[in-house]
Amino acid sequence: MTMIQIPTKFVDKAKFVRAIFTDVENEYDILVRLMTFSMDWVWRRRMFAKMFFTDEEAVLDLACGTGLVTYSLTQLSKPSGLVVGLDLSPAMLHVANRKKRTYSGNCSVEFIRAVGEYLPFRDSMFRYVTIGLALRNFADKLAMFRESARVLIRPGWFLSVDFVKPDKAMVWRIYKFHIFHVLPTIGGLISAHWNYTLLYLANSILKSASPNETRQALLESGFRRGLSEEMTLGVVALVGGQK
Repeated sequence: MTMIQIPTKFVDKAKFVRAIFTDVENEYDILVRLMTFSMDWVWRRRMFAKMFFTDEEAVLDLACGTGLVTYSLTQLSKPSGLVVGLDLSPAMLHVANRKKRTYSGNCSVEFIRAVGEYLPFRDSMFRYVTIGLALRNFADKLAMFRESARVLIRPGWFLSVDFVKPDKAMVWRIYKFHIFHVLPTIGGLISAHWNYTLLYLANSILKSASPNETRQALLESGFRRGLSEEMTLGVVALVGGQK
């Protein structure tokens, strides 16, 4: 099992994550689908099922990467709505913006380079804040939760679906072998950078907070209601909080 030292300080981890997701952007969408056996869309649809859209609502998709969740949200939104994707990686945002050439969603979509811990938006602007398979990438989750609560309208929702460490010992043993050995080997067939990125994925899951811990952190960050739902034998969790 290869261990990677992941920085914990905000600036250091932000730089680390930006580097991790550089030079993997062009293969990202296809490899995510292959390596999750297309279950990524099942998990995201579970998150989307919690969302109900009316006219002129804005949605913020944090750590949007290449826009997988962002563009899906535009299919759910009303024509008068707005979906904003935010990410710190210029490489990933380049791919997300490139997709606009063939964009056919229902509403306006924009992409912004920034970090979730310091959101460049006014208070009470968004109906939903979402994160798809990227909650582990934030250096200061409490700061990001507080910022999400600030920019949400009442009664807006923060929703995240992400990989977690499963509770059941047998599931964890099988899953650990998969993420520490199988996935990095597959990534290494693509490039050395993909091998390292997938080793980071494994290490970040190993150190991830439990769904209940994340739910409690949301409540401590200004949200008044929380939810926590596990999926796929507990290897993925949907967590959320309502302002």
